[in-house]
Amino acid sequence: MATTPALEETYGQKIKGRREHIKMDRASFAKVLGLSVDDVVAMEEKDGGELTLEKLTQIAGILGTSASDLTPEFVTDLDGGVRVQAPGDNPVVEGMRAGTEYYTYNCLVRTRTLPKLVPLLLEVNVDDPAKAEFNGGHDAHEVIFCMEGDIHLKWGDPDNPKEATVPEGGSFYIAPNVPHTLTATKGSGPAKVVSVNF
Repeated sequence: MATTPALEETYGQKIKGRREHIKMDRASFAKVLGLSVDDVVAMEEKDGGELTLEKLTQIAGILGTSASDLTPEFVTDLDGGVRVQAPGDNPVVEGMRAGTEYYTYNCLVRTRTLPKLVPLLLEVNVDDPAKAEFNGGHDAHEVIFCMEGDIHLKWGDPDNPKEATVPEGGSFYIAPNVPHTLTATKGSGPAKVVSVNF
């Protein structure tokens, strides 16, 4: 079960800090928000009440800042700039496509310091390019290194794709939102690649 990472500060502390920075007292802030002063105290001191994105955006507008400026930073998950992940801590996800165990995703170490960085050891289970199933593309850049076996890459329009065979030891880059799919080359058995999304 995933746990929510600890925050450097609470939303309430960030809101209070900004309110005090612009010299707005609690009574004035409460009036503009349509809340009681006690509600504002609970929000700032006890981090009480439900804070939705809509409410945070409203508060940011009142305080003349952005919602991101009022969002606390997470406590670092690095130890002296390093994060180590033991083998037993690597989540493994079966990637199903068209009822087939298409990929097996072995999730490598991640850090809250770079949340968009997603490194994976990807087992490519399908070895027939004719059975390729496209994804719709994703919002990340992707670099892939062919670690074991040769990869058949298809990209672009699924009905008229571009294709390339990338040998073991080769690598390639895929831009965001480009539909693509990987299979091992025909009849070669499973292959493995290291995929880094960022």
